[in-house]
Amino acid sequence: MATLLQRVTRSISGIISPKPWLYQLIGGTSTNAGENVNSNNAPTVSTVYACVSLISDTIASLPFHLYAESEDGKTRVSTELDRLVSRKPSEAYNSYYWRQAIINSLLLRGNAYVLPVRSRGRITALELIDTDLVTIDTTSGALIYSLYLPGGVTMRLQPSQIIHLKAWTIDGINGLSPIIYAKETIGTAMAANKHLGGFYGNGAMPKGILQLDGSIRDVDRLRELGNQFDRRYSGANSGKTAVLTAGAEYKPVSISMQEAQYIESMRFSVEEICRIFKVPPHKVGHLQGSSFNSSIEAQNAQFVSDCIRPLCEAIEMEFTNKLVTGNLEFELDLKSLMRGDMLAQVQRNVSYWNIGAISANEIRKSEGLPPIEDGDEYNKPLHMSPTNDINNGTINREGNQEPAA
Repeated sequence: MATLLQRVTRSISGIISPKPWLYQLIGGTSTNAGENVNSNNAPTVSTVYACVSLISDTIASLPFHLYAESEDGKTRVSTELDRLVSRKPSEAYNSYYWRQAIINSLLLRGNAYVLPVRSRGRITALELIDTDLVTIDTTSGALIYSLYLPGGVTMRLQPSQIIHLKAWTIDGINGLSPIIYAKETIGTAMAANKHLGGFYGNGAMPKGILQLDGSIRDVDRLRELGNQFDRRYSGANSGKTAVLTAGAEYKPVSISMQEAQYIESMRFSVEEICRIFKVPPHKVGHLQGSSFNSSIEAQNAQFVSDCIRPLCEAIEMEFTNKLVTGNLEFELDLKSLMRGDMLAQVQRNVSYWNIGAISANEIRKSEGLPPIEDGDEYNKPLHMSPTNDINNGTINREGNQEPAA
């Protein structure tokens, strides 16, 4: 199997020139809490991991297909390009993991790049490119993407040759990472987690004062006595009976986690991080106050409309603009989110059948059932007949027979 470098260099028409290897790791940004926050360690905060994982898993699970739009509606186009986006964009991964990685990169690093690999005029793969390998140059007045590959090779690509998704942008060109804007909140959560780990690592027991009868002037000796006490009666040895020599007394200095407002701090960080990613707190297991302003059902609908739908719109538009022309367009099917809600799915089918939007056989087909006789007929409620229908609402009679009293 040809390597990415081999496939790319022989298929993209951009200018290829030698250049020193410029791979750069994301170093992150320091915070007032003393933690260095970057895209690699931010998911160690459980709320960040839960939000990013929830969003990426949701979008990765949506059907992603190519459609042709006409006067008769949208019809799916079964082509090689449709197979790439819906099933297997590359030899390295399937469509689910590919889209999951795209959204993870988008939410953690602010950008995601997909390189259409062409061979003999057609697209044969859609490769996910590490954001560290791409820089954007606008100094010449034209927008140029520089892709740095192993071996000191640089590819200069036009915008039409690379798919660029942005989490949030000010200039429309460069994507900005939510992690950078939320660094203080995430850094505080990381510091709180580290504090909690140290608290339990020290035997879940606050530090105290070891008072000795008499005077010991040797500072090193005093320090060694304290260390010996910690080693013997903390950590795995916590809870054991402490035996002190004559005249020695241990006085714990107690400060509860509640007094330190640790619990409130952690709750606040959960809500702040959820606010950044537009995720209702109950979706990540934070139920306190989750139904204060609206019901859980309303918040689920808000999650789809405010968080998932805008990302889907950006993906659909970018893939459509870069890969197809004419009346073709890519679409992520948000209706599939009802697959886990059987009651909502049944109510939707019944509502569509009642107004004649779909037939019984169309419902059965969507449920994987065989067609039935006369199942292709469409329902037409009497109260929904055209206004110029003179028979609307009348009773069928034979001749001029009046209805029986």
